[in-house]
Amino acid sequence: MLQDKAPRPATGLQVDIVDTPDAFDALAPAWRRLQARDMESTVFLTWDWLALAFRQNPWRWSVLVVRDPVDSDEAICIVPLKYRTHWSRSQQEFQTQLEAGGRLLFSEYTGFLCDPSQEEAGLAAAADKLAAMPWSRLSMRYVAQSRRARIFTDRLAARGLTVRYRDYRINKGETDNLVSPQVDLPEAFDSYLKAQVSANTRQRFNKMRRRHLDTGDYHVTHADDATLNDDITALLTFWTAKWAETKGRETAEQVAANYRSVLTAAHQCGALFLPVLKRGERRLGALGHVIDRQNGILHFIVAGRDTQAEETFIGDALHFHAIEWAIGQGFICYDFGHGNERYKYSYGAEDLQTLYFDIRRAEAGSAGMLDVLCLGEALKRMEGFIRDGKTDRAARACAQLSGLLT
Repeated sequence: MLQDKAPRPATGLQVDIVDTPDAFDALAPAWRRLQARDMESTVFLTWDWLALAFRQNPWRWSVLVVRDPVDSDEAICIVPLKYRTHWSRSQQEFQTQLEAGGRLLFSEYTGFLCDPSQEEAGLAAAADKLAAMPWSRLSMRYVAQSRRARIFTDRLAARGLTVRYRDYRINKGETDNLVSPQVDLPEAFDSYLKAQVSANTRQRFNKMRRRHLDTGDYHVTHADDATLNDDITALLTFWTAKWAETKGRETAEQVAANYRSVLTAAHQCGALFLPVLKRGERRLGALGHVIDRQNGILHFIVAGRDTQAEETFIGDALHFHAIEWAIGQGFICYDFGHGNERYKYSYGAEDLQTLYFDIRRAEAGSAGMLDVLCLGEALKRMEGFIRDGKTDRAARACAQLSGLLT
């Protein structure tokens, strides 16, 4: 059986690998111009957001930048990447594994920045460059750009790499985490209540508002510079208290730390919205959001409520407040984030499908499977092998790194 011919190279385009802070800073003007042209960009693909992720994680990232040499000041495609150093027990060697760069900061959505007029050529050039780089596995999760994902993975498949699209479920398979329920927002909150939620939900909200919010017994504040640390701490303390038994205390605390990184980064970008429901001065619950002003989207990230509180309306009060605030800001979408939990649909949400693909090499390419960016981490891991008495593994690692450097 004849083998398919390899695709023709994406001619005429220049692809650079940016992997140093200075080069990344120099890229900022072109990156910002591209994100302004790209209707599929998100706040999680902006230069400002990823700058925070990359500065906190030196030598764990790179960016593929595709340019047209005729106008090399402009970028036509950008692919941010996260690096992980993996010891393969089967191959007895270090390997580089790649993910979407935004996952260094636990971004809700990942993907590609593209100039719409050169999308296919730009993605093909980036894929060709990636195929020639040293790595063993690439996985990208929460890609909300299905057309671009298919262009990119089809190109890599044509290069002989194994491509697989995967499901991703949590809560013992009950929740599809690749579904993101979203609410389309009208121009007025009253219109939203009348047209997009059920009569029972509307009645429940109006009753709660009259009895608890309009009376002043309860009120909602927004985190600012003065309250930020206390508000985030309260939210995550509530979240950890709820999930520690299910997830285990250590895991829950690590996930809470990840959420703190996201919310802190959003504040530093001027993109945090964190409403807190209080009775007097007592915090009863809070919601953390990331604001996407360019696209008019409010992204819900994490919720926490006092498990000792008797009030049953905490979640309703906060989500309806956030939706009303978003409408007042002129936003067009309230995004409930990953997971098709039932409660989200009571707010009028409809599904956005995201993708998760996994790409693997059957054999090492000419560049091998370990990128030099991973050398520092590999040396630390080798030191651990020696310390733990795994001398054969350390010797194999030493031989690998010696071969890479000579």
